[in-house]
Amino acid sequence: MRVKAVIQLLAKMSKTWKDKDGVSHPAYSANIMQNNGEIVDTIRLNADQYNTVEAGKIYTISADYANGRNGAYLNIVDIAEGSK
Repeated sequence: MRVKAVIQLLAKMSKTWKDKDGVSHPAYSANIMQNNGEIVDTIRLNADQYNTVEAGKIYTISADYANGRNGAYLNIVDIAEGSK
Protein backbone atom coordinates (compact mmCIF):
# COMPACT_ATOMS: atom_id res chain seq x y z
CA MET A 1 0.00 0.00 0.00
CA ARG A 2 1.35 3.46 -0.94
CA VAL A 3 1.13 6.14 1.77
CA LYS A 4 1.89 9.86 1.74
CA ALA A 5 2.75 11.91 4.82
CA VAL A 6 4.06 15.31 5.85
CA ILE A 7 6.81 14.98 8.46
CA GLN A 8 9.37 17.10 10.27
CA LEU A 9 12.81 15.57 10.24
CA LEU A 10 14.36 15.85 13.72
CA ALA A 11 17.74 14.17 13.20
CA LYS A 12 19.46 11.81 10.81
CA MET A 13 21.80 8.96 11.71
CA SER A 14 24.34 6.82 9.88
CA LYS A 15 25.48 3.49 11.32
CA THR A 16 27.19 0.40 9.99
CA TRP A 17 26.11 -3.20 10.35
CA LYS A 18 27.86 -6.48 9.50
CA ASP A 19 26.32 -9.26 7.47
CA LYS A 20 26.83 -12.96 8.21
CA ASP A 21 30.15 -12.87 6.33
CA GLY A 22 31.46 -9.99 8.45
CA VAL A 23 31.21 -7.40 5.66
CA SER A 24 30.25 -3.91 6.88
CA HIS A 25 27.35 -2.04 5.26
CA PRO A 26 26.05 1.49 5.90
CA ALA A 27 22.52 2.00 7.26
CA TYR A 28 20.82 5.40 7.10
CA SER A 29 17.81 6.52 9.13
CA ALA A 30 16.07 9.63 10.41
CA ASN A 31 13.93 10.47 13.43
CA ILE A 32 10.71 12.21 12.42
CA MET A 33 7.67 13.78 14.06
CA GLN A 34 4.19 14.78 12.91
CA ASN A 35 1.43 16.98 14.34
CA ASN A 36 3.67 19.17 16.52
CA GLY A 37 5.37 16.22 18.17
CA GLU A 38 2.39 13.88 18.59
CA ILE A 39 3.93 11.08 16.54
CA VAL A 40 7.66 10.32 16.64
CA ASP A 41 9.14 7.48 14.61
CA THR A 42 12.25 6.42 12.70
CA ILE A 43 12.37 5.95 8.95
CA ARG A 44 15.04 4.19 6.90
CA LEU A 45 16.65 6.10 4.03
CA ASN A 46 18.91 5.17 1.15
CA ALA A 47 22.24 7.01 0.67
CA ASP A 48 20.82 9.53 -1.84
CA GLN A 49 17.86 10.39 0.40
CA TYR A 50 20.14 10.67 3.43
CA ASN A 51 22.45 13.10 1.62
CA THR A 52 19.50 15.22 0.43
CA VAL A 53 17.61 15.84 3.69
CA GLU A 54 18.42 18.22 6.56
CA ALA A 55 17.37 18.12 10.21
CA GLY A 56 14.70 20.61 11.25
CA LYS A 57 12.98 20.82 7.86
CA ILE A 58 9.50 19.74 6.75
CA TYR A 59 9.24 17.02 4.09
CA THR A 60 6.52 15.19 2.21
CA ILE A 61 7.24 11.48 1.89
CA SER A 62 5.71 8.84 -0.35
CA ALA A 63 6.30 5.32 0.92
CA ASP A 64 5.25 1.72 0.41
CA TYR A 65 3.99 0.03 3.57
CA ALA A 66 5.33 -3.52 3.76
CA ASN A 67 5.90 -6.41 6.17
CA GLY A 68 9.34 -7.96 6.57
CA ARG A 69 10.77 -10.63 8.82
CA ASN A 70 11.28 -7.99 11.54
CA GLY A 71 7.78 -6.54 11.26
CA ALA A 72 6.12 -3.73 9.34
CA TYR A 73 8.16 -0.92 7.80
CA LEU A 74 7.92 1.97 5.33
CA ASN A 75 10.02 1.83 2.16
CA ILE A 76 10.56 5.53 1.31
CA VAL A 77 9.96 5.95 -2.43
CA ASP A 78 10.23 9.77 -2.56
CA ILE A 79 11.07 12.53 -0.12
CA ALA A 80 10.63 16.19 -1.09
CA GLU A 81 11.07 19.36 0.92
CA GLY A 82 7.91 21.18 1.99
CA SER A 83 4.32 20.10 2.48
CA LYS A 84 2.29 19.20 -0.58
